[in-house]
Amino acid sequence: RNLDVVSFLVDIGTIGDWNMQGLPTDPLSTQNGILVTKSTRYPLLIDPQGQALSWIESKEADNLHTWNGQSLVDIADPKLKDKLEFCMSNGRSLIIVGIEDDIDPMLDPVLEKQIIRKGK
Repeated sequence: RNLDVVSFLVDIGTIGDWNMQGLPTDPLSTQNGILVTKSTRYPLLIDPQGQALSWIESKEADNLHTWNGQSLVDIADPKLKDKLEFCMSNGRSLIIVGIEDDIDPMLDPVLEKQIIRKGK
């Protein structure tokens, strides 16, 4: 049987929307788009050309918070914890850039979705 995993997981209209938002049209980018939107954990992307970053910024534009005109937060930002807490408590998206070899252990529970909801 010829099972096409891409067409099984996402329809052509969604792929078209992603392309209009800036995702490149090559098959690998489409597969990465599926991983970003369908994965059970938050994705970590290796993006040397910046194409995925542009796409995610466009895709999440309405849900990104800005600080002093910047929607991206660097891993070395001294207020990263505060910004992460703000976004999580308000249901906003947060894009963290500049992650190299090591990830701050503070992010481990978030990346693994080991989050306890309180209140609201």
